[in-house]
Amino acid sequence: MKLVGATNWFVRGPFMVEGLLCGLVGAFAAVILLLIGKEAALPAILVHIDSSNDVKALGFTVTALILLGVGLVVGALGSGLTLRRYLKV
Repeated sequence: MKLVGATNWFVRGPFMVEGLLCGLVGAFAAVILLLIGKEAALPAILVHIDSSNDVKALGFTVTALILLGVGLVVGALGSGLTLRRYLKV
């Protein structure tokens, strides 16, 4: 692609998009597994916990969004490091 005049980012772009998509798909799979685990295990756990004010946690939606964001960042960092190390453009 460089031989026909492509810029560096035009060559790197597809690799970065692939890394972002891989990170997003992995994070989405983790959110699905977390949702399944929440639906399966949470009722059994809540029976044994008294409802005190000491237990604090983020909501599921916030946790899922954080997980998706972290997945995107990890995918982008992985692609960036791989491009920097192996792609000489």
